[in-house]
Amino acid sequence: MSSGKRSLQKRIAYEAAKILTELRTDNLAYACRKAAAKHGITKQQLMPSRDEIEQALKEQQRLVLGDKQHNALNQLRESALDAMQALKQFQPLLVGPVLQGTADDNSHIELHLQADTPEEVLFALSDLHIPWHEKQRQLSFSDGSHETIPCFSFSADGIQYLLMVFPSGRNRKRPLDPFDHKPFQSAGIKQLKALLDEQHSVEADYYEGTFPMTRETTQG
Repeated sequence: MSSGKRSLQKRIAYEAAKILTELRTDNLAYACRKAAAKHGITKQQLMPSRDEIEQALKEQQRLVLGDKQHNALNQLRESALDAMQALKQFQPLLVGPVLQGTADDNSHIELHLQADTPEEVLFALSDLHIPWHEKQRQLSFSDGSHETIPCFSFSADGIQYLLMVFPSGRNRKRPLDPFDHKPFQSAGIKQLKALLDEQHSVEADYYEGTFPMTRETTQG
């Protein structure tokens, strides 16, 4: 890769991160397109990667939001774990900014669930006394197909949740992230618990003065 192309991608990533921070949105695709348009770029191969944008976003958030973003992220992850445990019969997976570490207090929690029918999720929400709104989302899949996926949104304790319901089954095809058309990075209950335990351990060491706080990483 040429140094000029690399430099351009870094500038677009920084501009996209700035847009995401200023607009308080999670829409990476929109921010990337808007940032690229400033430089007259439309070719996909000249766009920065998700990792580059997220790294730039975390730097922006540290500068603009400081501890406020860190505290909001922890609260969202704890709330996500509570929701996943309440819906564990649907093998929930956490995806999006709350998992990636770029969420703030304006972000929502997005979970992917598996169920034989969407109605099973509705019955579970009713049992939990959660009022919901139905939505739909178009997604592409690993086998090249495109489908409309039922979604249910609700709010609890000031936090917005989005549940996407996929058919259950061992050979279920993988949904692709609309941003880069790669499988969603995700974490189950066990992985999220490990992520939270790691973060709490890092925070404890930091406040005890053992070593500077570092950013955790996760593999979906």
